[in-house]
Amino acid sequence: METTVKRTATIAAVMSFFVLALVGWFSDVPTFTCGVRALIGAGVVYVLVTIASRILIRIAVDAMISSATRASRTEETSGERRT
Repeated sequence: METTVKRTATIAAVMSFFVLALVGWFSDVPTFTCGVRALIGAGVVYVLVTIASRILIRIAVDAMISSATRASRTEETSGERRT
């Protein structure tokens, strides 16, 4: 799970780095400034995607656990009614 989150965050960060660098280049920003802004933006995207992915995974796991506990409770109560 952790490797999937890191891989997704890395891909998003690399893509955003190039997009931000191109935007800066087309805006006639000096090369160094463009690179620094793109690097900072890619770092921010990496952190945000990592946090968002972990939150979504937690929500999905919690939903699966609550669904499984509800299903086991209904099986227990339906078994009691039959006897």
